[in-house]
Amino acid sequence: MQYIQVERHARGIVRLVMNHAEARNAMGEALRGELLSVLEELLPDPKTRVLMIASALKDFSVGGDLSKMDTLSDPKVGRQRIVSAHRLARLLLANDKPIIAEVKGHAVGAGAGLALICDTIVMGESGSIGFPFFRVGLVPDFAIAYTLPKRMGFARARQALLYARSFASADALREGIADEVVADDEVEAKAMERAKQLAAFPAHAMALTKRMLEHSDDPMAVLEFEAMAQPLCFSTDDFQEGLAAFRDKRKPLFDPETE
Repeated sequence: MQYIQVERHARGIVRLVMNHAEARNAMGEALRGELLSVLEELLPDPKTRVLMIASALKDFSVGGDLSKMDTLSDPKVGRQRIVSAHRLARLLLANDKPIIAEVKGHAVGAGAGLALICDTIVMGESGSIGFPFFRVGLVPDFAIAYTLPKRMGFARARQALLYARSFASADALREGIADEVVADDEVEAKAMERAKQLAAFPAHAMALTKRMLEHSDDPMAVLEFEAMAQPLCFSTDDFQEGLAAFRDKRKPLFDPETE
């Protein structure tokens, strides 16, 4: 891989580090293609329990690669580009495994979209996340019109997108866009701490919970999903281990083979 470094850690934690320096990790075809290829290999692997997405550069990602967009005036060509980008977005949205974004510097446009698809966003104090699509005559993409309202509520997300707002880390935390804000040099450590916590939980229940949260706007759908998901969990080795640990007054050890 030219632009993605894959780091494998204990307990099935995999850290993907983006490093497309000349494009500042713009979400162009080159970087997207490598991310897609790596994720298509990692996500089906049961040994992968938690993913982390990080940047080796000053910024997380500066969004779409505007330098490559001067050929998109033909609607057919423009649609092909978006559909290509959607392969990555769809894969991440359908993924059952927890993902943590390490955001240092700017996460802008599609780069913000990549972070927002993740389950946990850890930001550095000097970081920012922004939605400047109107400033270049475009609409939000990479599923931001779905993920941003899920995080900050519809009304505030509407204002953020209509006014092309950017949020410094403290504001992002207050608005629910970010989950943790730490010193810039502590982002990786804090993200790894969260990854280890997630990796210690049962993968099967984690996957079902991610799917259940997709129905969070419909209480009847949530109850119906529970009626399907909980009996499946009752039948797992994870549940038996959880019961045994509770009775023995110890911490449960789920999937010990990933140690």
